[in-house]
Amino acid sequence: MAAGLQILSAAQNPASQNPPAQVSGGEDARPAPAAALSAIAGMQNEGSAEDTRSDLPAIPGLLGGAGISSAFLSEMESSNYLRGGVNVGATYDDNPLLLSSGVASNTSVSIFPNIKIDQTSSRMRWTLGYAGGLTVNQRFTNQNQGSHNMNFDSEYRLSPHVNLRVAENFSLSTGYFDAGNGAGVIAGSGGPNASLITPLATQRSSVTTVETNYHFALNDVIGASGSFYDLHFSNGPKETQFPLTDSQTATGSAFWLHRIFRGDWGGASYRFDRMTFNPGGESRVHSFFAVNTLSLSKRFTLTGFVGPQYSENSSSTGTQLTSNDWSVAGGVDGGWQNLHTSLSAGYSRTISDGGGLLGEVRLQGIHANFRRQLVAGWAAALSASHGSNQSEIGARSINLTSAGISLERNVGKSLGLRLGYTHDFQEQLSSNPAQTLDAHRNRFFATLSYQWARPLGM
Repeated sequence: MAAGLQILSAAQNPASQNPPAQVSGGEDARPAPAAALSAIAGMQNEGSAEDTRSDLPAIPGLLGGAGISSAFLSEMESSNYLRGGVNVGATYDDNPLLLSSGVASNTSVSIFPNIKIDQTSSRMRWTLGYAGGLTVNQRFTNQNQGSHNMNFDSEYRLSPHVNLRVAENFSLSTGYFDAGNGAGVIAGSGGPNASLITPLATQRSSVTTVETNYHFALNDVIGASGSFYDLHFSNGPKETQFPLTDSQTATGSAFWLHRIFRGDWGGASYRFDRMTFNPGGESRVHSFFAVNTLSLSKRFTLTGFVGPQYSENSSSTGTQLTSNDWSVAGGVDGGWQNLHTSLSAGYSRTISDGGGLLGEVRLQGIHANFRRQLVAGWAAALSASHGSNQSEIGARSINLTSAGISLERNVGKSLGLRLGYTHDFQEQLSSNPAQTLDAHRNRFFATLSYQWARPLGM
């Protein structure tokens, strides 16, 4: 795909380094958007002679954008590099099966070589990363197997006013995965429910996202996006109190954004989700949102949405159940960065998939992440989140509260050490109070990494 887009771009005229003066007040008076990079539609390459104001909207993750990064501005990677390395890690988990009683701990050791390509041209930027390795468990030897993670993300300028983003993430893993190739789960509409954790099992997932936007007027942008999320489990523990459910989510959305003032864009969107569960049933959700996104330079981004949702649900487990419901959804997500500090936080209330544990759920979640460089070569991070998942069919619900801390040590640009601890408390509730199940989990991890980078000739 990347090679084909590069061939296509070769047939187009490159951006002029000295563009002709435009007629004041004419049709072409508006500046041409530059190449689409990161989550900012229209942000162009460093050093380009085109519009450098970055005054086009940040496409929210809800509409297919890349979401908010926790990296410092000083850590933003340069383009046109081949990167690689290897991570060696160890993890101690005192409750990998998420049991409320009869808890068994587990220690695992893993090794993950990784490689990543990051390349930028006048019309396109794309990254491709892969990590694969082996995890060995002390107690659960039947879970000893290879793990793989591949991430592809590309943003392409189809014309002076049209941008296209195509992204794909594939993961096959068991338990905790820290490959270190920077290939995290792609944010976007139809992505995974991060407010639930599953017991130790083989998990295969993929997220595909396609988003395009058209800057058809000086203060107006329209766009559309589609995504597909596929989640499968196998080799799960028989004694778990949280049975696992395969799911698929297909999402499509269309949006319009109008600039209210510089850096602040508001508009409307329609989104359709079709979620299928095995076993479980099917859900179809129609969402009508008012959207606002605010960007102040590269440091601060704030997005919000609110509006009605209509869901049609059917369950095929046991007794056939159906339900149709109108509800109100909304949320806000913000991030701030400088050279040595990053902060992000958000709240949302919406319909989501059940993360492999439930069918369709009404999800209310809140999260916060803080990361700070202490001194040269040392950084610390704090995170906290709470999610409430209420099943749309039936009286079951699962709540998760998590908190974590990590410490990072970098020696030059090649060696790194990461130490961390997280605590999770997950409770499962039902109409019968006697069936309420609580599971606590403490996890300690350490990762030693060696990374290298080589510039790519252009």
